Order: sequence, then C-alpha cells, then structure tokens
Amino acid sequence: MLKFRNIAMFAAMALTSTSAFAQMADLIYTNAKVVTVNPENEIAEAIAVSGGKVLAVGTAAAMAKFGTEYTQVIDLGGKTLVPGFYDNHVHMGEPLIPWKYNSMIGELPEWLIGVYTLPALLEAVKAQAATTPKGEWIVGEISREEWPNSGLPTRQDLDRVAPDHKVVLARGPHTLLVNTNALTAAKVTANTKPEGGEIMRDANGDPTGKVTESARRVIWDAMPKDKLPGVLPPQEKMDQWTKLLRQFVSLGITSGNVAGLRPEDFPILEAIYNKYGDELPRLNTQFRVWPGTDKFNDMQEAVKVTIAEIESIDPKTVFTHPKLKLSGIKMSIDGGLSAPVFWSTRGYENRPDFNGEQRIPDSNFYRVAKRAVDLGWQLGIHTMGDGAVEMVVNELGKILDKTPKGDYRHYLHHVAVKPPEKTIDKMVKYDIGVASQPGFLLSLGSFADEALEPGREATQEPAGSLMRRGIRVSFGSDAGPYGPIPGIFAAVTRTSWNGTIKGLKEEGVTVEQALRAHTMESAYFTFDENKVGSIEPGKAADFVVLSDDIMTIDPIDIQYVKVLRTVIGGKEVYKKATALAER
Repeated sequence: MLKFRNIAMFAAMALTSTSAFAQMADLIYTNAKVVTVNPENEIAEAIAVSGGKVLAVGTAAAMAKFGTEYTQVIDLGGKTLVPGFYDNHVHMGEPLIPWKYNSMIGELPEWLIGVYTLPALLEAVKAQAATTPKGEWIVGEISREEWPNSGLPTRQDLDRVAPDHKVVLARGPHTLLVNTNALTAAKVTANTKPEGGEIMRDANGDPTGKVTESARRVIWDAMPKDKLPGVLPPQEKMDQWTKLLRQFVSLGITSGNVAGLRPEDFPILEAIYNKYGDELPRLNTQFRVWPGTDKFNDMQEAVKVTIAEIESIDPKTVFTHPKLKLSGIKMSIDGGLSAPVFWSTRGYENRPDFNGEQRIPDSNFYRVAKRAVDLGWQLGIHTMGDGAVEMVVNELGKILDKTPKGDYRHYLHHVAVKPPEKTIDKMVKYDIGVASQPGFLLSLGSFADEALEPGREATQEPAGSLMRRGIRVSFGSDAGPYGPIPGIFAAVTRTSWNGTIKGLKEEGVTVEQALRAHTMESAYFTFDENKVGSIEPGKAADFVVLSDDIMTIDPIDIQYVKVLRTVIGGKEVYKKATALAER
C-alpha cells in the first residue's frame, strides 16, 4: 500500500530547503495526485519546477508560494501525475503503429498493414508479385504479436502465390518465412545446418520455410544489400528514428535504455539530438557486440574481433549531447521468445528433443565479458531462457570472483523463463539484476505456451518471485509491445495473450512495485537514480499525467489508462487533447 504521510509536513520540508528559497518556479502543476515514488512513496498535490528541475513538491498551497506573476500554473483537475517512465529496453528502428492496450508495435510495410489472416497474407504476396519483375526479391514483415506459429504460411504456400520470385517475410526479430526460390538462392541443402539457429524441416527433412536466429544469415547472405533489414541511407534512418523517439514520448517514456547500437549508429543519434534533443527522451545506450554465430563461423575470430571493438571505444567520448550516454555492453546468448528459440534447461513441451539455441558459446562469453569488465564496462546480457540465465550467471560469477569489489550493476535482459533456484541464489550473491518485459505476456504468450509445460507457463516473466528474493527488477518493453501501461497491466494482473491469468499468486506484483520498476529501478540500472525516476527536489522535472488514478482503479482497468501529458526537463513535449484548465 502507498504511504499517505502528512503532505503539509512534506511541503514544509521543501519550503525550508536552501535551494527552494534561492529560486522561484517557472512552472507549477497543481490540483493533482502526485505519486512521487520517493523512498517513502509519498503522495502530494502539486509540483513546482525551475530551470528544468523539480524545485519542490507538496500541497497546492505550499507550491503556490513559489509562484510569481511570470509562473505558468497548470491545473490538472485532480488527475494523477507520476514520474516519467523509464523503458529498460528500446531499439532504434522503424516508427510504430497503434496496437491494443494503448500500446504500439513496429510499423509494417504498407502492403502488409492490416493483414492478419493467412488468406489475406497470401493475397497480398500475390498482388506484390504481380507488380514485381520476375526473379526479383519480395521482402516484407509481419508482426509477431499478430502471427502465432499456428497461422504462419509454409514455403509451399508462398510458392503458390509467387512462383517466379524469391520471397522473404520477417516475423518479428527472430524468424524469417521464405519460399523455395529464396532457399535455392541461398543454396540450402539437406546438409545446411547452421549453428545458433535452425532451418526448420518437416518429417521428411525438407525445409518448411521457417528460418530462425543465426540461420537467417544463410538467407541474408544471398539477398541484395539494399533488401537487408535496417540498411537505410543515413538521412532516412535519421528521419525514422526521430519519428520513433517522438512516439516514445507520446507513450510517456521520458528515458530509455537502447539495448544495442553499433559505432556507425552513434553519430546518427547525436545528430538527431543536436537538432531535436529538447523534445526527445533521455537515452542510455549499450554497445552491441556479436561474439558468436550471429556474425561469425570461426568462434576464435569472433572473440578476437569483438574484444578489439570493445577496446577501440571510450564510452565517455562517444556522445556530447547531455541527454545521451553510452555505458554498457549488450550480447545475446540465446534466441528469442517469439520463434520460440530461447535456450531452455528442459526440452520444449511441443518438441521434447529441442532446447532452443545458444548463439554465443560459454567460453566466448567468458572471454569477451571478462575483458569488458576489466575495462570498466557494465554488462546487460540477453538471456531469454533459463538455460541462458544459468550459463551467464555461472560465467559472470567466475569473472566477479576475480574482480575487485565495486558497484557494477550487471544485469540480464528478459529472463522470460524462471531460472533454477541455485541460479537465483547466485544472482543474489553477485547482485545481478533483471531487466524484465512483463508485456511479453500479452504479446508473446502464445510462444511460451507452446514451449513450456503448465508449471513453467505460470512462472514466466518471474518478477514477483525475483523481487521477493531481493533481486532488483526493472521494467520495459523491447517493443513487445511499446508502452509502459500494458507492461504495468500485465505485471499486476498477469493477463496473458488469450485472456488467461498466469501465476498471479507466484509472480504478480503490486501497482506500486510495477510503477517503481518502470521508473526508479530502470534509472538505477543505468546509474541515473539521482537524476530521474522519482519526483523529488533537485531531480529532472520528468513526469507524466495519466487519464486515471493508476494506483486505485481496478487493476483490470489499467489497460485503458492513457497518457495525457509528457514533461521532460520541465518542457511539455506531448499533450493529448483534454479539457484540463490552464491559466
């Protein structure tokens, strides 16, 4: 429960601070329910802002004393104001389109927007083939949120509607769907068995047309460069990213952790912020490296090249804009939830002889991680399945045993499958956190259901049990879907993709815990807890106004909560049309 302390006393404390007397407010938001997420979880009525920072928080009467004739006063009409949301896992890429739960998902090619059934998809591919010269590539993308495995086309389906073309459809970030011509162009034979991914085959050993994880390289290597994902001219990439970042703001995201950029991306992001930075979220970024099968056939070369890349970059000199920083290394150990190809300690329920895919060998991870830690880098590692978690925790423990004690804050991205208790014990021992994405329950739950037996289905996205063990857990999205509201809704209610409730008693969290995980905990993971994450004097004036009181409404109604305003550094960067009064 939230602690409702004496608000007048809270305000008096702010009023008597030296910094408060030294300044007057540029801006006052009043007549609100201000959920501070400070250590005492205090609730206030108003907030005073000066110079882009929180000047004071307290009663409406107390905050009014900071006003002058030049102060802008905004009456929120009793609405709830919370700290700006900090998404622990975002990616730079194409802009977004609306989805359910007041969320957004990745934009699709125009010719595939609104295509959600197999007949409609095949008709769309057929129409595309009719306007594409024979022999050329037809490349598209369908959303993982709307396309579970049960509805996907086979290569024969695609052959029928595009017999004279090479067809490649991405289904999210872990799967390709291809036709026979594409497989032929890639020279796929019965002996083509890539490491770290799978060219899926039927009972006769023939490819089904589904290609996952590192095996996608076989297809990509055969494609023209201008058809590859993410290959865009710098200006077009800049335009896309700018639009995406503005969409983040509309979702209430005032800070984000970019889980993977390459050196060629750094100047593009810097250029965007030099031009539009006042309007955009604060970003912590991670340097993405691939010391495994995603990019290499020779694992020794993978280690050598990756370590050289890490040694070549000084994170303190990459960005100059005050809203940007580089502080972490990102590696992906296993596959994704949405194929599914996560690395499991047990065989999949629907494929007992399959445990998922390991994309980075144990020894490669150890050698690269050890060098990164020795150089002072923080690690944030993709570990979707419990097998990946177990390996990384074991290897990271060996590294930390040889490393001087320090405040490193290494963490694991995802942990969608609850790890064994002995692994959790080690996570506690070595202070390894978890950057969780509870919204996966809503968007990717069908993939977990087919791979996990009922007991492990119930404990997927295990925020509740990890928090009880004292492990720090932050929340974010990883585009699955984007938006803090669906993540909080899923974490609190444990509602899954088909409306079923998954392990509410074991893994459910309170609204207070979920809000803290999506604000202060994400800030802690990137060493920003003294700058953002709560509404306290001296911190950045980053906050969000919501349509409803997220703290007291029926949890099932959290999914309908909307972001009305987003403020970053005291500047209102997003406002939904409302009847709120201003004077």
